[in-house]
Amino acid sequence: MLNFIRLTVVGAAIRPILASTFRVFDNTAYTNTSIGYGSTNINWIPAYVCNPLTEGGVLPSADNWKAIVLEWNIYPSYPLVLDCEELYFTSTSTADLNLEIMSTLQTWAADVIPDEQIIGWYGLSGNTISSLYDHYRSLISNYSNHAFFPSAYTYSDSISTWNTSLTSVVNVINTIDDSLPIWPYTWPQYHGNYSFIPGELWQNELEVLAANKNLDGFVVWGGKNHAVCNDACQAIAGDEPWLNITREYLDTLYGIYGTVAQKSGAQLFN
Repeated sequence: MLNFIRLTVVGAAIRPILASTFRVFDNTAYTNTSIGYGSTNINWIPAYVCNPLTEGGVLPSADNWKAIVLEWNIYPSYPLVLDCEELYFTSTSTADLNLEIMSTLQTWAADVIPDEQIIGWYGLSGNTISSLYDHYRSLISNYSNHAFFPSAYTYSDSISTWNTSLTSVVNVINTIDDSLPIWPYTWPQYHGNYSFIPGELWQNELEVLAANKNLDGFVVWGGKNHAVCNDACQAIAGDEPWLNITREYLDTLYGIYGTVAQKSGAQLFN
């Protein structure tokens, strides 16, 4: 692998750079496996951390939440994704309370992260009914350094079905606010049985993502939750086709080994 020089970008400088390029974020934690090849850092507070704290419509203490943000914000200035799957805009009966909780969590997070660091919510755009789009807009107004992180997980072998679902959630996002970055979450395992996706299907998904002009990149997730990737899964994750396919894709996308880059946005590593 080439010996890259790390691109150091901090504070306010990183937001316009992230927003103006096509970023592929590595949010994986498979054992002894990382993507590399120009993929970008990202921070993520998982549902198994957030959900218990807000269960029943309650807020954690400010000190507790800020400590959690500092613990999980491993790469300051890179986007912070909040995965709080109990807090969706799917019902008018809970929307106001959920907005209050999420706005407060954003505000507290902003108190302890670098200025201008992007915050976004995993899966919220796909779980917001049309009558509550203004609630999402209010959430964005509460902290404007925002990005969308919809789910683009795989439920079947049909690339057409997968792309239809992606197009649908992107249309929702553009209706809510078409000025902010969109970085869908992908996963090289099936949502449901958790087996690894065949190489051809994963390759097709990556190509669709790169060709979608509404997207500013995407996130690759996986291995973060033992419930969906146990020890047996972890043992084979790095040998599954998705990893080499992703690296070859990034090599072509960013021109890592001297070919003409299709897009800008590679993060440079030592």
